[in-house]
Amino acid sequence: MAKSIDETKLQRIKEATIEMVVSKGYGGASVSSIAKKAQVADGYLYRHYPSKAALVQALYHSNIEYFRNLIFKYMEEHDKLEEVIYHFCNEIFTLANDNPSRAKFINMLMNDYTFLMSKEMVLKIPESSKRMVERGYNTGEINENINVEMFNAVFPAIPIQYASSRATEVFSKERLTENDAKIVAHLVINALK
Repeated sequence: MAKSIDETKLQRIKEATIEMVVSKGYGGASVSSIAKKAQVADGYLYRHYPSKAALVQALYHSNIEYFRNLIFKYMEEHDKLEEVIYHFCNEIFTLANDNPSRAKFINMLMNDYTFLMSKEMVLKIPESSKRMVERGYNTGEINENINVEMFNAVFPAIPIQYASSRATEVFSKERLTENDAKIVAHLVINALK
């Protein structure tokens, strides 16, 4: 008979993983420390994820996929790339306001070269960026010398870094606002002109 899946335990594992990666870094977060924080046995965690890498990749993938789908939705709803970027900024800023650990988790893994994204994510990220770059070329918002790699150095890097900075209260303890999202979206577009 198959064992049932306890969704609350899985949620605790996910939350513990995010907290451990944020506090200890990807390399410092161990399966044992994650399991202990989640109040589950190491074996329970391994029953659902074969390794720490698989667990962290799954969490990172779900977060990136969520925002990627939002970008595609915004691209359908808005003609201008700056509007798409504004709505993305607003979403990531809301995340930083409401769940700072998750915003820091995304930023940390984007910048941790010891963390290897899944092959699936390695293929998906340039594909979605390419669509945004093409939109920017078509609307005249992006300089035609900007390629996908350059685009990624600016977006989503700047909004995510800004959100993470606010989540860590480095410069301010104020909540990020829609106006902040407009300013950052404009900053991103100006960097790509």
